[in-house]
Amino acid sequence: MSARIAELESEIRRLTRQRDAQPADTVYALTHQQRIDALSVELIAWQLDGAQMRAAEDAIRAAGRRHRRAHTGRSRWPAVAGGSGLLGSVATAGHLAANAGGPPVIGGVLLTAAAAALALTALDRVRDGREAAAAETDMHTAQHQYAAVVARHTRAITPVRPLAIHSQETPCAASSPQPPATSPSTAISTTPASAAATAGHPPAASRPSAPSSPTAAA
Repeated sequence: MSARIAELESEIRRLTRQRDAQPADTVYALTHQQRIDALSVELIAWQLDGAQMRAAEDAIRAAGRRHRRAHTGRSRWPAVAGGSGLLGSVATAGHLAANAGGPPVIGGVLLTAAAAALALTALDRVRDGREAAAAETDMHTAQHQYAAVVARHTRAITPVRPLAIHSQETPCAASSPQPPATSPSTAISTTPASAAATAGHPPAASRPSAPSSPTAAA
């Protein structure tokens, strides 16, 4: 089991606790949820394509170790150059102080060794630079392979994102249009005569009153 799987599970649990401690409709909770979704997809990629993810992770770690080793450099030649140079300088100074005839053999040998160590150090630095560049290229390639596997699962498993609030709401004026205002001249009367005229029938004539009785007239 890769250590990355344990890291993903631990990070998802931590983010979930922090998300649940806040109201669900805050930007803080939504940001944590997006991070949880991304880590969950990566964890699913590990579960479904473990071999490819492990190979990419091993390549990343190996390139990282080579990159660090190249930047750290080899310390043996600088140490030899420093020690030989110091001892050669002391030996040469002692030889000259003693007023001895002839060249300072011991000091000359030590100084020659220091110069050779400095040359080897320069060659190592050039070789370390090439190895660091190659390791960085290999690291980028392995990271792209790792990200490609995760991206393939991201396209297949897309979490449902909540829509923005302003895109769900509509203005009240647009949703409930007001009826057109009716002018007083076109208003329909509610009297029976006007109702009958509106329906296409003439208004009913008033019934004539009964004739007065002759007896009543006499």
